Amino acid sequence: MSDVDRQSTIDERLVRRRPATVVGSARHAGRRVVSRHPAVFMPIARKRHPQSALSPDTQIVIDGFTRSAGTFALIGFQVAQNAHVRAAHHLHSAAHIMAAARAERPVLVPIRPPRDTVLSAVIREPGVGIGQWLRTYCDFYRHLCSLGQDVVIATFEGVTTDLGTETRRVNERFGTSFVEFRHTPEQLETVFLLIEERARRPAWAHLLGEFLAGRISLDEYTTMTSIPRRAAPQHAVPEERVQRPSSARAGMKAQLLAAYGSPRLNRLRRRAEALYADARDAATSGPQPGGADARSDGQWQAALPVSLNANDPSTRNSQS
Repeated sequence: MSDVDRQSTIDERLVRRRPATVVGSARHAGRRVVSRHPAVFMPIARKRHPQSALSPDTQIVIDGFTRSAGTFALIGFQVAQNAHVRAAHHLHSAAHIMAAARAERPVLVPIRPPRDTVLSAVIREPGVGIGQWLRTYCDFYRHLCSLGQDVVIATFEGVTTDLGTETRRVNERFGTSFVEFRHTPEQLETVFLLIEERARRPAWAHLLGEFLAGRISLDEYTTMTSIPRRAAPQHAVPEERVQRPSSARAGMKAQLLAAYGSPRLNRLRRRAEALYADARDAATSGPQPGGADARSDGQWQAALPVSLNANDPSTRNSQS
């Protein structure tokens, strides 16, 4: 298959996944309500996601709203530690973060502006419409902003360009001594390879989960998966799901912009933008959106290691 045909196939698959309307699912709306209440949410989370939920041995919580560089933050953090550091993660619930704050655990919350977040979420979960995602975004950020200095909030730019500084802020706030991630080409390549590996959902996904949760180190994970990784076929990365820049998703976002800008969503958009501004103000250090170090999705795409850049035809061929 040629590069053009491969990209067309990805684009067509994403288009088919678009919702017919902006009406969200009842399940999503129900989860939004449950996610406001730690006493309700946490028992469910611990039963369904025991490896990811806050527990007595959790040493740090790295979580936030979906599609906000949480995966990059978590994997980068664990790559830097290369040790058994128990992390709770990927529940995307205000209740999870509130529970961690009440337990006085170190908490790092990546944040991202509403437009990019919501459009990426719609592509990832097309059964939920833009209006529903905006409501959920507002609900999450309203609770996040109420936590004040109980958590460390990091901008998308801060996480993706200087995760080490954000880790230092956690250390300073909570008196911890976590190793700071360094944005070297080698470290970044390791992170993006693991992000793509997670998106493929390989046969050894349970071991990747152990690594993300800090039950095994990076070195242990690499050793334990070396044989199955060599034997397994290399499937294409699912562009609608993978948590790193994607030219395919960028094209879809452009198509969804008109729906996002619908006049009937004006109130929700303004509310989301105001709540994001409040959360951003709490991220008092590190690169800020619009600053010299801020990066758009396209700029982050360009910053990918060459071997992982989604625009690199050789990369796409190697993933087929």
